[in-house]
Amino acid sequence: MTLVELLVVLGVIGIILAISVPGMAGYARQLRLKTATRQTVGLLSLARSLAISSRTDHTVVVNPEQGVIQIVNEATGDTLEQTVRLPSSVTVELESGGEPSQELSLTFRPSGALTGRTVLLRLADRDRHHAVQVTGATGAVSVQ
Repeated sequence: MTLVELLVVLGVIGIILAISVPGMAGYARQLRLKTATRQTVGLLSLARSLAISSRTDHTVVVNPEQGVIQIVNEATGDTLEQTVRLPSSVTVELESGGEPSQELSLTFRPSGALTGRTVLLRLADRDRHHAVQVTGATGAVSVQ
């Protein structure tokens, strides 16, 4: 191999990397949002299951400043170990009845239903977003 051939191969590799890096960054952002959404759905389902099985209210508390979503047992006031830590680029908002909610929590009753109306959690990372809906009457958790 000559030095010229080696430089040509390195140049081609550099061009390929320069083209693929922005795409990989977008993919990583999408993957972080998808993972945060799945973890949030799992945490909401766990809170509902715990409320039904223990026959006590369980509240899911969203703290957007710290990027944490937690479950609190209303009977004892204890915070469960299971939490979702959102990546710093992911934001979360709550909507109740189609309007932004000032209250950043939702409580599951022992029946599995929510105390209140249907709640929508919007997880966003720049231009991409996912919505997790919790139906008020049944407590069913779904991704939209």
